[in-house]
Amino acid sequence: MDERVKPRHLLFKASIVLGVLLGVLLLAETLWTYRLVRIGMVRAEAKREADRRVQSLIASSRLTGNRNAAAFFPMIDEIVKGAPLQYAWVRVLNLDGTPITSAGKAGFAPVYAPGELARTVRNRDRPQRILQTPEGPVLIDLNTIRIGPAPAPGPGRPMVFGVVEIGVLIDGVSTRFGQLRERLILGCSASFALLAAVLIIGLRFRHYVRGKLVEEQVAMARLVQFDLLPAGSLLTRDVEFAAKCVPTWQVGGDFYDAFETEDHQIALCLGDVSGKGVSAALLMGVVQGVVHASNGTGSPLNHEQSMERLNHLLCMKTAMERFVSLVWCYFDPGNSVLRYINAGHLPPLLMRENDGHFEVHHLDEGGGPVLGLLPGATYEQAEVTIQPGDLLVVFSDGISEAANAADEEFGEDRMIEAVKKNWAGSPTQILDALLASVRQFLGKMPPHDDQTLMVVRLQKVPTSARYREGVVTGEILTR
Repeated sequence: MDERVKPRHLLFKASIVLGVLLGVLLLAETLWTYRLVRIGMVRAEAKREADRRVQSLIASSRLTGNRNAAAFFPMIDEIVKGAPLQYAWVRVLNLDGTPITSAGKAGFAPVYAPGELARTVRNRDRPQRILQTPEGPVLIDLNTIRIGPAPAPGPGRPMVFGVVEIGVLIDGVSTRFGQLRERLILGCSASFALLAAVLIIGLRFRHYVRGKLVEEQVAMARLVQFDLLPAGSLLTRDVEFAAKCVPTWQVGGDFYDAFETEDHQIALCLGDVSGKGVSAALLMGVVQGVVHASNGTGSPLNHEQSMERLNHLLCMKTAMERFVSLVWCYFDPGNSVLRYINAGHLPPLLMRENDGHFEVHHLDEGGGPVLGLLPGATYEQAEVTIQPGDLLVVFSDGISEAANAADEEFGEDRMIEAVKKNWAGSPTQILDALLASVRQFLGKMPPHDDQTLMVVRLQKVPTSARYREGVVTGEILTR
């Protein structure tokens, strides 16, 4: 990569790194939140289970009316044996911490400091703690309970209290995590999606930079192609010329040209290279250069041999799928003759007006096959006599075969009607009107092929003020 380009992409690279960090943090936060919420839900459920057991124990002792150690043991033993995977032990303790009775694996039970349980009863505090045991983590739940028989009525006979300690195995607590797991899956999916998107962008970064460089090169190619096409200049008093090329992509394979030869004839050509894009544009430049360098005037043989040499060159240097259709004309203003060879292109239209009536002639005589397919192909020059004011319309198939949403083609008839409506205008006005008709016909449908159009007004005697300075204009447009 060019060293000058690297600083321009530092911010982009920093964004990629930041995106990866955010994805990792989002994933870690999701997992950490799930863990904390899950632990909280399990502890809350364990607390509820312990409270239910204590209330059941108090209710049972109240019914029997006997709350000494012998009465408590069967009840707490039933709690542990009834759910051995849920309860590690159950103990009844005096307020000084000495056990009155116990059931289960009480050997793992905690030892309380002097006065700790008394403060718990006095403050009505129910602290929870998690104790790690060989059986797994155990939640310790403390509840106050009255011990011994009910006191006789009268003053000075206070009730005796103790503490019920229940060790709940956290791993044995059953609760519902459906919605929590849905949130976990959603959060993890978002994290992985962010990470995947950022990583894909990062991996494709070099391709992105190369693509931008290619875009710049294509833009330069478009400028070069624009320079190859004729710009506005005075060509001859007998010809007024207008042409436009609208590529489907930034560059296209259609081309046109108009120039004056050494013997003061006017060369006109319009071609269509198969395919689109840069490859077609490169081949277009080759064909245009050969046309400029060839001597096609004089005898018809010169024109025909020039076309055959161009065909041979393309057959030798291009693949079979690359071919060119070409209309190559020479207008001789001294003799009012248009000589042409049509190499597989759509026949140009020569339109003429006589007292309000229009004649349309298709230049389809002579010619030969498209260039670049048949190495031994031969071509024949044809000619047609020109009358003052005749209009030559040469076009690519992107004009006549432009299809709208109903898959209906624009066609020659619509072209002819557009020319007739604007006959009194200059070639530039006729060309603009025709292209506007094509755009209106297409509607919202994009063109499927390059659109190239050439309109030439042929005039033998330059006496009309309208054509006393025939102007050549050319333009290439991009959508």
